[in-house]
Amino acid sequence: MEVEKRIVVNGGMKLPIGYRFHPTEQELILHYLLPKAFASPLPSSIIPVFDLFFSHPLTFPGDQKEKQRYFFCKKREVSSNEHRIKISSGDGYWKPIGKERPIIACGKTFGIRRTLAFYETNKSSSYCNKTRWSMTEYCLAGFASAKVHNNYSRLL
Repeated sequence: MEVEKRIVVNGGMKLPIGYRFHPTEQELILHYLLPKAFASPLPSSIIPVFDLFFSHPLTFPGDQKEKQRYFFCKKREVSSNEHRIKISSGDGYWKPIGKERPIIACGKTFGIRRTLAFYETNKSSSYCNKTRWSMTEYCLAGFASAKVHNNYSRLL
């Protein structure tokens, strides 16, 4: 009997029973984000492209039971005086928390990691509530002047 090796569930990839996608930060940057940014082949098509900044976290593709999900997202320009990234649905915004941290491989900084928290807009007042949703963003470091294919220099 032939076993289906890849099954798409709610827009996300489901691995065979017993398998887990658990890459290190260096593996994410060097083997997924860097090749994606320069339109090179990826080791697997397990990470879908999805713009998180157009949707509420409850509507993200994939299994909601999974604690971690990975997405490629195009680089979004934010002005230097803005400290949050609003989602276009108007339901809330992502706000950076903590410090940016370098991701080092072979003695060089290849990426930057930062954590963002999701704040939900309260429809009945002007306040926003911090939710349980958090995201770790991985960006390529030192490629500002390089030609990045389709602006894919972000992995979330």
